[in-house]
Amino acid sequence: MKNRICLVVVLTLIVGLFFSSCKKYEEDYGLMLKTPKGRLVGTWKITQIESDTIIKMSDFAMFGELLMTFEKDESGNLKFKDNGLGDILSDIDWEELMSEMQDSTMNADSISEGLENIDFSSMLSNGTDFKWAFDSKKEYIKLNFLDATTNSYSEDINMKILSLCKSDCKLRYEEDSTRVDISMQK
Repeated sequence: MKNRICLVVVLTLIVGLFFSSCKKYEEDYGLMLKTPKGRLVGTWKITQIESDTIIKMSDFAMFGELLMTFEKDESGNLKFKDNGLGDILSDIDWEELMSEMQDSTMNADSISEGLENIDFSSMLSNGTDFKWAFDSKKEYIKLNFLDATTNSYSEDINMKILSLCKSDCKLRYEEDSTRVDISMQK
């Protein structure tokens, strides 16, 4: 009889854990078996960026995908996986385009000379490196992006974790009156 009572109590506790409102982040599904770092590590496809307007990345899928990779060593890379956009940009006659757009404040010749030698395909596919870390409570992710011109990392960008599940993640950046939500999927 004691064994049955113990079994019922243990099962009740287990079921209670799965259906309780105990969750780490605002939009999580509940109990997670992996650590936050274990769930975050990997390559994420940015699916939506929401601020004053909503940008659904699927609307731009013909050009490519915006990918964010988090490594175990707390390094990472943000890059645009090019679906031919770099080739399209490399084939543009920048001098002609700038002369069509020229106005009183723009020097079309100097701009077009600078743009015609850029390898956009390479620039888009290499991406931007960053370092990342959780805050002490694992409620925020701190990102430091590499400035390629100075070869140093920028100041911290803190993003609140709204959701961090096995296959989807939602982050929020807030500063003053600016709020940007970024949705990602593995």
